[in-house]
Amino acid sequence: MLGIYADLPWSYAAGAGIALAAAHQLRGARRATADPSAEPSARPAADPVPGRAPRVEGATGGRHFALAMAYSVLVFVPTSLFITATHPQWATLQHTGRLSHGALTALAAGEVALTAAGFLITRGLLVAGRIRWAACQVILANLLMCLAVVHGPDGDGWKRFLSTDRADYRAFPPFLDVGDLGAIAGHAARFLTSGLAAALYVTGALALGTLGLIMCVLHQFGLTDAGADGPGPLRAALVAGFVGGGAAIVAVLTSALVDGLGWVALAAVVPVLWVAIIARGAFAAVVAADLALPAEQDA
Repeated sequence: MLGIYADLPWSYAAGAGIALAAAHQLRGARRATADPSAEPSARPAADPVPGRAPRVEGATGGRHFALAMAYSVLVFVPTSLFITATHPQWATLQHTGRLSHGALTALAAGEVALTAAGFLITRGLLVAGRIRWAACQVILANLLMCLAVVHGPDGDGWKRFLSTDRADYRAFPPFLDVGDLGAIAGHAARFLTSGLAAALYVTGALALGTLGLIMCVLHQFGLTDAGADGPGPLRAALVAGFVGGGAAIVAVLTSALVDGLGWVALAAVVPVLWVAIIARGAFAAVVAADLALPAEQDA
């Protein structure tokens, strides 16, 4: 829905997001063991450990993975291929005017494979108790997706995104001073009211809405099964929106640094991202806590 460059990391993020939403189910739990010789009334209750859901038979490699694959095959890939096939110049950021059937097949296979990889890697991290790293799979994939839109392969990603085809991109107003903002805003407004934009609204609502519904249901069921006191659907959606919005802001700042300093700027950006997002107690850990995910390295 956002073009080939963004749809590939979106595929990974979708698989990782579905796994993260089912964190309690995939993490599993050990039930209290009882002495078989003891009287029934003296046996400890076989309730799940608070904050962890009872392990579902086959959950780690079964129905949750199948759900992620069904989303990819039935929803994400068809909507992505529809936009790519009908608007190839826009979907390739004006680099290609036509995509062969083989290229479209390869794109579909890549998106399915990345969804599977996102789910399986995140599932493995969850089972190992690396909850913060599991959350990072979603956060960093969202950041990469935003970078693909904002910066693109040559720094003009946002201009290419707001241009329906090559001719429209060539007509994009240059930004020389503040007075050019009006012309740029007019160009953006024409794109946002174009037929392409209408198709993006419909396919995006379908893909994002279905993914949000799946993640919301899995997350709420997981909290209930685990007996954990977690956020309701609206607050969880707010956390997800905060992750997406934060990724967009970081992408804009990173693109500006790369434009000004070149790719050497990444030498400064990567350590900052590590401290701000990945390190213990950083953003990923806060997201995991806000969503009431299982405890880190909970054995």
